Amino acid sequence: MKKWSRGLACLLLAAALGLPLTVPASAAKYADLPESHWAHDDMLHAVRLGIVNGVGNNRIAPSAPLSWGQFLTMLARAFYYSDYAAAVYSGLTWDQAGLQAAKTSGTLLENDFLSVNSANLNRTITRQEVAVLIHRALPEEALKKDAYSGWWWNTPPSAETSLSDWNTLDSSYQEAVSDLVRLRIVQGKADGTFGGQDPLQRSDGSVLMVRAISALDNTLSGQEQAITVQFVGPNGTALGEAKSVTVRVGTSTRSLMDAYTPAGYTYDYNDGQSFNISSVQNKYTLTVRPMTELERQEAEFWAKVERGEAKEEDYYRQDFWLKAQGENIRKYSLLFGNEETRRFANKEEAQAHMVTITVPVWRIGRNGSKVGGTASFSIHAAIADDVKALFTEIYNDPERFPIKDIGGYSWRGDSATGEHNCGTAIDINANENYQVRDGKALVGSLWSPGVNPYSIPENGSVVRIFAAHGWSWGGNAWAEDSDQTTGYHDYMHFSYMGR
Repeated sequence: MKKWSRGLACLLLAAALGLPLTVPASAAKYADLPESHWAHDDMLHAVRLGIVNGVGNNRIAPSAPLSWGQFLTMLARAFYYSDYAAAVYSGLTWDQAGLQAAKTSGTLLENDFLSVNSANLNRTITRQEVAVLIHRALPEEALKKDAYSGWWWNTPPSAETSLSDWNTLDSSYQEAVSDLVRLRIVQGKADGTFGGQDPLQRSDGSVLMVRAISALDNTLSGQEQAITVQFVGPNGTALGEAKSVTVRVGTSTRSLMDAYTPAGYTYDYNDGQSFNISSVQNKYTLTVRPMTELERQEAEFWAKVERGEAKEEDYYRQDFWLKAQGENIRKYSLLFGNEETRRFANKEEAQAHMVTITVPVWRIGRNGSKVGGTASFSIHAAIADDVKALFTEIYNDPERFPIKDIGGYSWRGDSATGEHNCGTAIDINANENYQVRDGKALVGSLWSPGVNPYSIPENGSVVRIFAAHGWSWGGNAWAEDSDQTTGYHDYMHFSYMGR
């Protein structure tokens, strides 16, 4: 039986046939696959690996039944792509190509007890049938290797003892199920049974395939693999030509992004693109974004250090720190004249550093339309020009967020720890962007973005523009997210030093 046919031959054949190796390894989001779905991460990873696609209309149908034709195609895309590509090139439809590839690769046998043919590919596939197919597709070395080798305290599970219906499972399926349970690819159901004759959903099949590929990658970890990497911007536009590189199976995509991200672009560590290079995927599409002005200036500083034009020890004194969120010594120097002072000693000292500024704002008129206006408030003189520029950007943004009240400098006592004492905090629309702890209002009445026009949207222009100028938003600065029912939130509040 042919157990493994992926590799350079696959690359060459796909190129010759003019077929894509897989769909780009950049998982989209689907309207019917919320983050709370049990198979969310694995289904998106299956998309990255090119073994499952959406069904149209921004849907992936996780609960739809999985047919024989669909699963054979998923299996072929992962484990014997060259056979599948050749079948497609011969003129077969995608499901018939999956069947033909399974036969060519030896995954389906002559006179097989698995009863499938070209006429019944629409039949729903069962758990025990999938177990046999995955077992046959995996190379012998993957089946023999414990998926958790090195975790000596974690004994691999046994199908015989963990599945309550093991003795009722037909012997034709037992070897496959036993091995896949040991490898943690197959697990029992919530009631402790295997349920071999139960049908599979698309989510089930995607999860099993991702686990099987992980077992294969565990076996091939460190093996060199030729891949292509295409970088795209946030809107999906290609940034230059795809790069051909050789990497090792198991290498993080982060290493690719660190090494090859185009000049002037960067990425965020929490953007969901951190995963390992797989032996079943040869093409990766990775999304990056343009650098912010702060990031660009920081990159320029390190380039100067490398050229001997700047000193590394001056890193934290650079002006780009003025645009960084949170407090730092460069902001201290700007606001208080030295790198150690964090606030004014008394009201008299604070007032000596304040100025009153007037900024453009949008108001909501009597007929509900937005009309231009101005608002005045006091702020620290050192940041006055930047704050005026900030509000001008908000005013010029297409969102035209309406502002009816702004609060700036306010001495709130010698023992107050907030930034209003420093003239580095701004409150906007206080009643409609309340201060709240665990759902209980402390100041103001509500926060209803999308419903109340004065409530500040988390992803709107106000939060975005303040952040670009180095300000933190109280809506999420002191809690894991902006959920008003949990933790402390001050949705009206923006602070230059994050306090």
